[in-house]
Amino acid sequence: MLSVLDLPRELYLMVCTYLQPTDLARLAGVSRDHYLAAQEPLYTAITITSYGRFVKLVDILRRVPVVSTISPQQRLRWFKLTDAQLRERDIKHLNIILDNREDGYRITGATLSNCIGAVARKCYSVKIHLTLYGAWPKWIPQLERFGLPNVTKLTLFLGGAELEPGRTWRGSDESPLWNLVFSGSSFSDLKDVYINTRAYNPGDLPSSLRESIHGAHPVRDYVWTKPHESTSDNVVPFYGLRRMEQIVLAHTPHLTLDIMQSLFGSDIIPQNLTKLEIVNCASLHPFDNDDDDSFLDTQYAAHIDQHPAEHPCNIVRELGTRIQYLDLALPFACAKIFPPAQKTWQALAAPRDYPAFPREPVETLPARLMAQGYKYRRLISWHGVCRGAHKWGDMREAAADMRQEDVSWVLVSPNQADCWQMPGCLAVERLANEELLRVFAEEERWA
Repeated sequence: MLSVLDLPRELYLMVCTYLQPTDLARLAGVSRDHYLAAQEPLYTAITITSYGRFVKLVDILRRVPVVSTISPQQRLRWFKLTDAQLRERDIKHLNIILDNREDGYRITGATLSNCIGAVARKCYSVKIHLTLYGAWPKWIPQLERFGLPNVTKLTLFLGGAELEPGRTWRGSDESPLWNLVFSGSSFSDLKDVYINTRAYNPGDLPSSLRESIHGAHPVRDYVWTKPHESTSDNVVPFYGLRRMEQIVLAHTPHLTLDIMQSLFGSDIIPQNLTKLEIVNCASLHPFDNDDDDSFLDTQYAAHIDQHPAEHPCNIVRELGTRIQYLDLALPFACAKIFPPAQKTWQALAAPRDYPAFPREPVETLPARLMAQGYKYRRLISWHGVCRGAHKWGDMREAAADMRQEDVSWVLVSPNQADCWQMPGCLAVERLANEELLRVFAEEERWA
């Protein structure tokens, strides 16, 4: 094992990147020289899973390491490095995971802010990923009074509200959750946000599309807030949107129309945003009893007739052309969602074949298509066609006739054959409900 030190510094660090933290710790315990050599890669990326370990890490960073001087042999090998460089404990990535059931009684907003601030002052370029499991009703409102610098990614699994009956997300009407996350004051460096108020932790995430859509709780089951109330008078400008790169809001009844207007209808434009996912947020439903199929069609048709500008198919057709990845699950859809077909004689006479681009594996299809320059669209229509305007087969024909050379569509509807349409090619069919019941890959569950 001593021969490892004979490698040039660059090669040694490259080898260390393939080692697990436990292996690096064993390597550091071989000798003094190994400890000095392994210290930098040991501190490069750290995952903390409890508040006690987080406090211990902060204490270690505050202390000056007691290490002997570098041996003459090591000095000859890595002569360009000083003692301080070899002892450097510069954290590049810090992943903090806190569980309300284990640490909720020990943490306050002030203590969390102090610990994160201590790490940021010691490691200037650290990127912190903060993950919270559970409701945290006692101290989440406290965070508005403190800063959490260098937190670039925030993941909130805010399920389990039944553990805190009668609690609310906010201490007062002036401090909602949205202000905390998007105002830009508490999380000054935030770029990536994931909020899920249905699941307590990643293990509770849905395993398929059907479970993801139909497994959400009704709005009335949530006791933390009143989604139907207007909060527009209390929402501060969301200046934090200017830095946002990814936003995922899943299964949260707190996302109301007023909040949507504040997020995406103001003068603050999230110019860096590359990903936006809004998954089954019940307060955005344009009607109340969406579980009653006997009234659903009538209510939806009446709503669209009364508010034609809110017809989702027209909105997607007009505004969705620039979006590279678009995944929609609508109660109804119709052929108006596609651009008008250009039925020229050349297009009608052109021979068609099945796409040469492979569909399998399905879970990587969007990424592979976008890597080749295509735009990806998936449309799930849960209850068929809008107002019975036409048959589902006509929907598929409209997708086939659409003349968009760089757009791929996946059409899904319960009890109908799934259809994948590539431009200029024949449709690839799958069994009915196969896409809805397909078990998610690990990365697909985070939505």
